[in-house]
Amino acid sequence: MRHIFAAAIVIAASTAHALAGSQSGKPRYFVKAWLQKTDKSFEHTTGWCDDSYRCFVPIGEHMIELRDVSGSSYSLSFRSEHSEESPCCVLRNGFHDVRLKSGYPRVAPLYYSPEIWGDKGVRPFGKLIIVVEDLHKPNQAPETSGL
Repeated sequence: MRHIFAAAIVIAASTAHALAGSQSGKPRYFVKAWLQKTDKSFEHTTGWCDDSYRCFVPIGEHMIELRDVSGSSYSLSFRSEHSEESPCCVLRNGFHDVRLKSGYPRVAPLYYSPEIWGDKGVRPFGKLIIVVEDLHKPNQAPETSGL
């Protein structure tokens, strides 16, 4: 199943334009994301982050917030676009943010925040499949000698 979502991210990245969003510096990290909601609807986006501590990438009517992005990891939170202060969703760990590794697709299951439902059980929101790639990472392809 993850391979299908990873392939979907690659397809989305090849067909969607990269959005600069609110970033004003030079691109440092390339972000590709796919949001699969429980009703089977989806959104996808591509964007970039600069070297700032916080980075926002819009996806549909929602916002992905990345913090402390490095070549090896980043912190992720997901929120409604209209409300920067209160995230709409919690992650599998029950918190509004999670630390993930960079460089390959990660699947982050999302659940509505308990305060939205009056603390009446867990309500799935969907899954966010995301990959953050360091644009300054050296090319790791093996060198070949001249023929």
